Amino acid sequence: MADINTTTVNEEKYHALSRAGDFELSIDATEQEGPSPNQVLVADYASCFTFACRAGASNELDIDLGKVETEAEADINDDDDLTAIRFHMQIEADLSDDEVEDVLDLGKDICHVHDSLKESLHADIDVTADAF
Repeated sequence: MADINTTTVNEEKYHALSRAGDFELSIDATEQEGPSPNQVLVADYASCFTFACRAGASNELDIDLGKVETEAEADINDDDDLTAIRFHMQIEADLSDDEVEDVLDLGKDICHVHDSLKESLHADIDVTADAF
């Protein structure tokens, strides 16, 4: 039995409704009725990485990051394939450079999306600590 089950229904053109558990997500390659698949992937990566950094900081380093805001941007080529992803993370906690590096290392180790992407798409990340 699978651990994750989703259903995606596409009735016409390039719009689909995907269901994961009790949640529905509208995805549209033309970006008219929802985000594109690439936008969903980048947002999912940013969310997962943010959660992984928080979990690692809390559980492994005993650090409360406070508010974390992750801005993500990505480049796509003429074939609409992702070619680069960048995160700018603003973290409320006043962290030293070593603590930032430790948090990011834990995020990379823990984030399931990071682990699933080919290495050329791993995000380039910069952090502003003591941001809020």
